Amino acid sequence: MTDDEQTSPATVLIVEDDYLIASTMSAALELADWRVLGPFPSVATAQRALDEGQAAAIAVLDVNLGGEHAFPLIDRLVESGVPIVLTTGYDEDAIPPAYANIRRLQKPVRMHALIACLKSMLRH
Repeated sequence: MTDDEQTSPATVLIVEDDYLIASTMSAALELADWRVLGPFPSVATAQRALDEGQAAAIAVLDVNLGGEHAFPLIDRLVESGVPIVLTTGYDEDAIPPAYANIRRLQKPVRMHALIACLKSMLRH
C-alpha cells in the first residue's frame, strides 16, 4: 500500500431512505474523513450510481427502503466483493439466512459504533 492509499479516505456507499438518518450518517462519516457516495434513498438510485461507474470500498445499507428490501443491491455488492453493513430495526430472525453472515447494526445506530465497525471491516 502506498502512502497515498493510506491517507486517502475510503468511499462508503450509503443507502438509507430516512432523510434525517441519511444526513446524520453522511455528516458523521465525512467528519471522520470518509468519502460518501450517496446517500441514496432506494435500490434503483444506488444501482444507477454503480451502473454509471461510481465505486465504493464499503457499503452501509438500510434493509427496508420505504417498503422495498435492499436484497438485490446486497447481492450485487457481495458479488463485487464490497463489504456491507446492514442497518435495521428488524431483529436478526427477519433477515433471510442468505444474509446472516453480513454485519448488522441495530437501529438507532450510534455513529461512533458505525465508524468503528467500518474501520475494522476495511482492516481485515
